Formats: sequence, C-alpha cells, structure tokens
Amino acid sequence: MSFRPHRYVFTAFGAMLGVCEHIKLHLYSLQANAMQARVLRRLMRDNASTEYGKKNSFKTVKTVADYQTTVPLSTYADYEDYVHRMANGEKGLITNRFVRRFTESSGSTGRSKLVPMSGHAEWNCQCFSFSAPVGCAVKYFAKQHRILPPQRGLLTAEVSRRKVKGGTVSCLSSIPLLNLKPLVPFFTSSPTEVLFPEDNVDMDMHYVKLRFALQDADISYLGTIFITTLESMFFYMEENWELLCKDIEQGTIDESIRMPAHIRKKLVRRIKPRPARAAELRKEFEKGFEEPIIPRIWKKCGWLYGMGTGALSHYAKKLRRYIGEYMPIHYLGYAATEALMAVPVELDSFEYVLLPHNAFFEFLPLDAPAGTRPLTISEVEVGKEYELILTNLSGFYRYRIEDVVKVTGFYNQLPKVTFCYRLNQIANISGEKVNQMAFDEIVGNFSEKMDELFVGYSIYADRSTSPGHYVLLLESTKDHTPADEAEYARIFEETFCAGNVSVGPLIKSGALGHCEVRFLQKGTNDAYRELLRANGANLNQIKPIKVITTDVQREFFFNRVIQ
Repeated sequence: MSFRPHRYVFTAFGAMLGVCEHIKLHLYSLQANAMQARVLRRLMRDNASTEYGKKNSFKTVKTVADYQTTVPLSTYADYEDYVHRMANGEKGLITNRFVRRFTESSGSTGRSKLVPMSGHAEWNCQCFSFSAPVGCAVKYFAKQHRILPPQRGLLTAEVSRRKVKGGTVSCLSSIPLLNLKPLVPFFTSSPTEVLFPEDNVDMDMHYVKLRFALQDADISYLGTIFITTLESMFFYMEENWELLCKDIEQGTIDESIRMPAHIRKKLVRRIKPRPARAAELRKEFEKGFEEPIIPRIWKKCGWLYGMGTGALSHYAKKLRRYIGEYMPIHYLGYAATEALMAVPVELDSFEYVLLPHNAFFEFLPLDAPAGTRPLTISEVEVGKEYELILTNLSGFYRYRIEDVVKVTGFYNQLPKVTFCYRLNQIANISGEKVNQMAFDEIVGNFSEKMDELFVGYSIYADRSTSPGHYVLLLESTKDHTPADEAEYARIFEETFCAGNVSVGPLIKSGALGHCEVRFLQKGTNDAYRELLRANGANLNQIKPIKVITTDVQREFFFNRVIQ
C-alpha cells in the first residue's frame, strides 16, 4: 500500500486525545469522593426550578444525606411522561441543562425507552467512549516499546437517528460517530452508506463491511459495539469466503447480495479488481479456520474493541477462534441507555472504573430490607454485589437501573466494577433462581464438554408442563438432527446441576422437570437481529436473547427449531 501521511497525523492526534482522557480520569480518581458530592450539589442547584425538582424539594438538598432522605428512588415510569413532553419541545421538566439528543434502548430486553441526554453528558460520552479506548491502545503498545501504528479498521457499527421536535433520537453508542461523521473515512474501511444507512434500508451488512475490509491489507484494528456482531460477521466470512474473494478479484458485488440499486451503483464505482489481494486471501482461507484467520489475513491488526464481558463473555471466547489467544481486546466499558458509567483503563481488562463526573452513584446491597440506605462509592466493599442506583446528568434521579454490579477493586478512590446481570432477567421455576451470568457459565462449560462452538443459545423456562422444565435452544456450527437431542439434553442437565446446587435436588424431588435441548436452524440469531432492526431497533444495541421472556421471542425461536 502507498504511504498515506494523513493516517499518521490522524492517529497521532487521536492518541494524544486518548492519553489526555486517561490522565484526566487518574486525577479524578484521587478526589473522587469530593467530586461525587460536587456533582450532586450542582445537579440540585441547577435543577431546583424544574417541575421534578420542585416536586421533590431539590432546593433543600445540601448534602448526600439530604439527597437520600429527600429524593425518592425512581423507575422509568416516573419519567416517561416528562421525557415524551421533552421530545415534543418542552423545557424545564426534569433538567435545565441543554438537551439536543435523546437515547433509545433497543427494546430487546423489554419495551423501548427514550432517555434525554444533556450536552454535558454527551461530551463525556464522546471523550470516554471514543478517545479513551485509543488511550488504552497507546498504553498497550508503549509497554511493547512501540508507538501506536496508523489506525484504519473494520467497524461494524450502524448509526441511525431520527428527529423529534426536541432534538434527535439515536442509541448511546451512535453518538461518537454522529459527531465525527466527516472524519469517519479516515479511520475505517466501511463505506458511509453502511455506517450511516438510510432508513429501513435492506442490505446484507455483513457482506458489505467484509467486502471493503478484506480488500484492504492495512486493517489495524477491529471495532464493534457488541462482540456478538463481530463473531457473527466472522462466521459469515467462514461460510462465504469464496464469494467474497471472487468479488474482490473481479471488482464486483455479486448480484445475489441484497442492497438497493442506487447504493450498489455508488459502491461499485469505488471498487476495482484486486487479483493480487484476492489471491492472498484465498491462499489463507483454503488452509481452513483451525488456526486463527484474522492474524493471517490482516497482518497489521493489533487490537479490537467491543462489549464482551458479563453476559457476552461466552461470545468473546468464541471470537478467540478467529482472532487468536493473544490479540488484546478493549472491553468498552459499562454503559446503558441512561449513561456511560465506567470504562477500563487498559486493554484486556474486565474491570471498569466508574466515571465520577458523569453520574452520582449509589449501591444497594442485594436482599437488603426495605428502607435500607444505599451506599456511596466510599462505602462499598470489594467482592460484594450491589444493585446500582444512578443519578445521571440528564434528569434521572436515584434511578433504579435494575443492573447488578460487583465491586472488584479500587482505582485510588474509584471503585472498579463488573456488570453481573439484570434484576429482571432471572429464570426461576421452582426456587433455583438462575441468573443470566450463571447460564453463560453453564452453557460455556457445556460447549467445552461437547467440544462444539455454539453460534448462540437461548434458555426458555417452560411452565406449561408439570413439573416445569428448562429448554435450551442451540444454534450450532455443526449440523444436527432431532436424533441428537436426547444425548445433548442429558449432558446439559449434568452441567446445569453442577453449575447450580439447587437444580439436582429439585429434579430428583419432582419439583423441576428434566432439561430439554432443541436445535435451531442456522442463521436464527442473525434473523432475530434483523427482525429487531427492521422494527426500528439499532443494530449496535441489540443483545443476544439469552433468556426468553416474551411471547414474541418464544414464538420466533420455537418456530425455527429443526423438526
């Protein structure tokens, strides 16, 4: 490839910004307790005149203790009417801060939520979700006595937005790219038509992203929001590499690929035949996928980023089949529609440092009696799990986000946390109370026992039988028939019993039925993501359906069971 000086300049500038964010967070960590109190005082002072502030006596709040005794715990129902009024242009309802954006949940774990985002929160998100990961990469390469090489990556994100009277609506992960749209061609191989797709466009996104990335030998990082998307894309590549190589060799886009005619015309204009690159790729693909393929086809690829801890750790392990054991991963951090809450300070870290300037945090011990006072960041204990209570910069106060986090350590005065599970995602038939994190570990162990990779899994607590029982729905890389179900069910039940001490005795006593395994048609999990996207969900936010909780989910997955 020819020398491109702009890539060096852009990378150097991005590296500087990333390092600055890490320095900033270190300084914040030294005074985190005082900073939390300042954040709270400022929020009370600035928003005392809002409708919500008057209702809850913000003007009387001077201390953290005042806040906890004066302002009640809240849920989304307490804000829903205010938020929709804000979307219609009203001001001064829950915050006096400038709001131009609203974030929206995917609806994959429940009804979609609309959440305002203040300009201050938007800036913090920009800094710590875009610049800070580059800072982690800079530190990683520095330990190897190297500078960060020019950065150009395969980016899987799809950024969409819609307008409302009060601003624009997008998902939280879209905001950094929306703010940098003119600069995107400098650091990614993905065409803008893919990263910023038209509304309701029907296009084979896996193909297009891979088509443009594979022809570029200079790919130096891999970027995604959820690890699942990248793992799914590489599985697509494994199944369709011959088609991809043919099109790269000939400078074409195969007619079988779904995409609007006007977009196809634009994209074809930008490509040319690359027989030499196609030959390089074909040589490596023909060797098979037993050895990690990514280091072989992109020799400069040095790191990747994406959310892959907690409930997604099973998919991060599967991704290692393609990237190898040693490529470092930046696990983006702990975020929700309501706020970016914590980030790692180095690559390959599963611990996230709370951002003390972006929210006020409280921690409610699990199973605490009603009326228990939540703890502050200075009171939590390492090794314990807590329900997180969030006060963000955009108008949500003492908000029960329904997430459980575990405190794993401290970064000076700042707790390090890891996400465990959502309170509303616990499967329970006869008192066994298995959470999603436990299911991930159980299915991971089951995968190892079977020496088999699962593209995806979903658990369904079937209470229609007597007694109720668990059904594991598997999409596998191998071909299966219903004849395999009994043996898989037996081994899964053994693994389940080993992973939860309550399950075995419940099955023996007849309080819980024997486990069942059903195999899903190939492409089922991709098809579900596409269904949600077609219904308006942003692909960047769609999480795998690990625990089936709705009739819509149940009907979709059971209709795709191999008969």
